[in-house]
Amino acid sequence: MIGIVAIAVLLLVLLVTEKLLSIWHYLQEAPLWVSVLYACVIMLVAFLVVYLYFVFVRTKPVKQQKLKPIDESSLRESLIQQAQRGVDVTEAEKELQELDKRRSKENFYIALYGTVSSGKSSFIKSLLPEQQIQTHVLGGTTKSIEVYQYKNLAIIDLPGLDDFDDESEKLAIEETLRAHVVVFLTDSDLTQTEMRVISKLRNTKKPMVIAFNKADRYSDSEQIQIVEELKVKTEKKYPVAIISTGGMETLVYQDSKGKQHKSVVTREANIKPLLCSIEEVVANNPEILHRFRDASMLMLTQKKLNDAESEFNKQTGINIINDYTKKAVFGAMASVAPGSDIVIQGTLATKMIQNICGVYQISPKQMEIDQIIRMTGGKLRTSVSLILAVAGNALKAFPGVGTAVGGVTHAVSYGMIFNALGNAVLESVSTLGKLDAVATQQKFEENLLGPAQTLAKDLAKMALKIDK
Repeated sequence: MIGIVAIAVLLLVLLVTEKLLSIWHYLQEAPLWVSVLYACVIMLVAFLVVYLYFVFVRTKPVKQQKLKPIDESSLRESLIQQAQRGVDVTEAEKELQELDKRRSKENFYIALYGTVSSGKSSFIKSLLPEQQIQTHVLGGTTKSIEVYQYKNLAIIDLPGLDDFDDESEKLAIEETLRAHVVVFLTDSDLTQTEMRVISKLRNTKKPMVIAFNKADRYSDSEQIQIVEELKVKTEKKYPVAIISTGGMETLVYQDSKGKQHKSVVTREANIKPLLCSIEEVVANNPEILHRFRDASMLMLTQKKLNDAESEFNKQTGINIINDYTKKAVFGAMASVAPGSDIVIQGTLATKMIQNICGVYQISPKQMEIDQIIRMTGGKLRTSVSLILAVAGNALKAFPGVGTAVGGVTHAVSYGMIFNALGNAVLESVSTLGKLDAVATQQKFEENLLGPAQTLAKDLAKMALKIDK
């Protein structure tokens, strides 16, 4: 539509321009003031056209929406409400308790990353007087995450990147969200593993300092080259500090006769550039970092609460489906024919859809439910024979039943229909946040024509128990 308007405007401009130039040709013999006035009119028209182009035609830049900060009081109230519903809010509560504890201590937390050989332990020993270090393993973690405490400074020593798996990486990122600043130690150019982790850390929006350790192993020109590579690979978003964390190192060298020798060398520690970089990041305003830390932990709390609520809703929805499937099987035992129209358009189907939507606080209109029932019912008219075949085949697995037909077969069919419909509705409301007729029908077809043999056998067991 915009393209058509643009073409029309262009043609109009060309037509008007041609007319104006023609008139200008006839004004050559007119007085000077007339020519000047006419030139001003042409310029005004041209300006107006350009203005209209920028206002109506040119694509406007998309405004970035600012993230709305989480309101802590509302979050705490929501946690209480979800707990009353039966949601397991244990993890979310632990997060708020940890936030309260860290606020009360007013410690400054640094999350320390690096490979096993990058010098994390030496850095901690250089920064904190060894005789005054307090260390403890974070409660509730199964991985090696330790906190070294000195006065109001806390260093969170995270697992070496060499030992990262999905669980340890998840715990490390969560601990990063609870910290104020990230220090990333490396003793060379960044590897693919280190780049992958830095990419994850970038998403936390935490201030970070890249610490180039053991730089004395390189010449001055090599140091400059490595530092430049570190800045380029991190898009020059983070300061790079050249340091030496000290410690002992075994050097292997070869003499003039070709014989190898080992020598233990003590490295002199120099972490002052890193401390200066951290101070620069902090910018002498720890209050801002405290607020940012609090916001990160509240976001983590919200995520854990959302995950718990999602799991609770899903399990509740599954329980509703199972309950109505049983009701459908029980009610079908008295049926003589499949009666798919009656099942799909019946009260049971309507109630099941309403209850599943109610779990997600969605109130669909009756016409929306009727539309889903009609659409899925239409599919059933072409699938009844297939459903009965699957149900009858499932009964063959039970000795003494054989290829039984009648109430039991129909009951299994009813159960399969309700299970397929319920799971389709659950998929729609849980992923889309609304009852979508088209998405529900598509998922219903997948559930109905998918691998249903195992389900049919379970439903057959249920129907046979009722029959007895």
